Amino acid sequence: MIAVTGSAGFIGSHLVHDLVSRHGDRVRVLRRQNPMSDSEDGRLEVVRGDLASVADCERFVRGAKVIYHLAHRNVPLNSDENQVEDALVNLIPTLNLIQAIQRLGTCPHVVYFSSGGAVYGPNARRVPFRETDPCHPSCSYGIQKLAAEHYLRIAAQSGYLTATVLRVGNAYGTLLSPRRNQGLIGIALKNVLEGRPVRIFGNLKNVRDYVHLRDVGDMAEHVRTPLAPFDIFNVGSGQGYSVAEVLKTMEQVYQSPIQVSFDDTQASRLTDWTVLDTTKAKETFGWTTNVSLISGIQQMIAGWTNEVRYSSALA
Repeated sequence: MIAVTGSAGFIGSHLVHDLVSRHGDRVRVLRRQNPMSDSEDGRLEVVRGDLASVADCERFVRGAKVIYHLAHRNVPLNSDENQVEDALVNLIPTLNLIQAIQRLGTCPHVVYFSSGGAVYGPNARRVPFRETDPCHPSCSYGIQKLAAEHYLRIAAQSGYLTATVLRVGNAYGTLLSPRRNQGLIGIALKNVLEGRPVRIFGNLKNVRDYVHLRDVGDMAEHVRTPLAPFDIFNVGSGQGYSVAEVLKTMEQVYQSPIQVSFDDTQASRLTDWTVLDTTKAKETFGWTTNVSLISGIQQMIAGWTNEVRYSSALA
């Protein structure tokens, strides 16, 4: 049995679909509510509960051999607005999960989805981050992610579990709501395709490492069996693109100019250069990214176009 927290999220929903449809795994998810559509597939078990409750955590992890832990609220842009609340809604649930695992004594393998940017912090050297580099997070989001990594490391050393941390770069691959404050490509393309300007936080020169959901899913598959009690892997393309270069690529694929609006109110909380060194993942698993930036954007636009055509045909 594989258990997944954060299964309704951007990466989590893709991972659950991948595990069930591609690999045929039995997957258990934890939801505060229990949508009927989730229980239609016999391979998907929905447990109603909350990570804020240790008892719910115990029900959720009981019998699970692998736990993908993705649940996290807030993003770098808003995590400092209330740091106490940020810790309560993110770090405490992770500690509850670890405590539940300790009580059950089942020693599962936990794959924790951390941040490939926020945990490292500023990068004045402009050299891709390695897993062994010092971490200096500059916002509460990065602090909570890094703290969770360390708690899992301690739990692994104590023998309660094994854990692999995935420090994921800027994941993309599906259109996202314009109301979100994280996920440049998904949000920007959604606005472009629906005729709205792209809202940009910070500087067009800010560089990020973008990695497609399909490549993230492949890496998640590689680490489901632990090679060590505790380990950390960067998950990215190893190549940086500025915001301006991403928008230019979108214009190239969409074949139309993109309108941009700027919001500098939260710009100081954004790191200006983040690229990941993924040598360790390549040497350990032979893992490399297979979806280029331009190909990923092409697939997203093609998917949206097909949906529009299908909806028009039904109308």
